[in-house]
Amino acid sequence: MAIKVLASSLSHASSLEARAPLAPAISTSQAAQRLFDASLNPKNAAVSTAIQELQAARFSDFTLFSEIIPAAVCQLGRAWEEDALSFFAMTLGASRLQIAVHGLSEREVPEGVNYLSKNLSLLIIVPEGTQHTLGAIILGKTLRCVGARVKLEMDVTANRVHQIGAGEQFDGVFISASARDSAEKLSEIISNVRCNWSTAKVILGGGILSAQINLDAVTGTDYKTNDWKAAVAQCF
Repeated sequence: MAIKVLASSLSHASSLEARAPLAPAISTSQAAQRLFDASLNPKNAAVSTAIQELQAARFSDFTLFSEIIPAAVCQLGRAWEEDALSFFAMTLGASRLQIAVHGLSEREVPEGVNYLSKNLSLLIIVPEGTQHTLGAIILGKTLRCVGARVKLEMDVTANRVHQIGAGEQFDGVFISASARDSAEKLSEIISNVRCNWSTAKVILGGGILSAQINLDAVTGTDYKTNDWKAAVAQCF
């Protein structure tokens, strides 16, 4: 009888291990609020402490850097736009969250997020003068997590594209542009991208997509989106 009870217990334990991981103990909006508050806390360790708390609450590193931290950064931006935060406080908070992103693992992919169906070599370009680079950094980490080889280049001018291209081949080039970038500037960068990688897909994203600019004037792109899954599905 005791053996049967033990066998039943082991079988039950095994079935529990096979189940999907438990859901986080708090909502994503609550998690974003926790990081928002921590980013404004004068204590230097506040953000790292909040990250540890959220990891203990069963948020994966992937979810933290791909969803929760971007939501907290957006909240900082809205607070500044509504004059609830100074520009300095917003920038400092965003900088703290960006530092936190670098410390999160790229080795785990949570259930529901699939690896890429093919091996892709991707280049992410941030044009010269772009102040907010967190989106590009998160994009790079996300694409690495799902199996891509990623190279991230900051402060890129049209001329420097040729230097980046020396001896390397890419399947796709993501350009993370700010709302301040002009169509002429971006078209020149894209033109040189085409010169170096004629078969590569060119995806335009970033703040430029919500700017008051005629995106049709940005020539040479294959796709315009801030959704990496849509870009991969459409272009590769």
